[in-house]
Amino acid sequence: MSSNRNWQQKLEEIEAEINRATTSASQQSKTETVRPHIEIDPSPQLQNWLKSGRDWFETLPQVAKVAVGIGAVWLSFSVLSAFLHIISSLISIVVMGFLLYVGYKFVFRSSNSQ
Repeated sequence: MSSNRNWQQKLEEIEAEINRATTSASQQSKTETVRPHIEIDPSPQLQNWLKSGRDWFETLPQVAKVAVGIGAVWLSFSVLSAFLHIISSLISIVVMGFLLYVGYKFVFRSSNSQ
């Protein structure tokens, strides 16, 4: 009977410890949700350039604003497409190099065994 009581007491102690750990962890997660904030401070020259571009855009009529927007989207997709083509070409070169290396090793190994 004493053994059963000891087990029950140890079980309650462990349960209390788990509850304390859980509550302290949840309190820490509530207080530690602050994320780092990085401010990018562009140079004055860049700020002037962006301001003049924004002022120019604001003076355009509505149709021209739409045309500039469409042109910007087209240019963005063109740059993205070129970037993806470069990446896919590099991947193709790596795969071809690996296949040529494996083929060379295969031929070289088979010519040595004869």
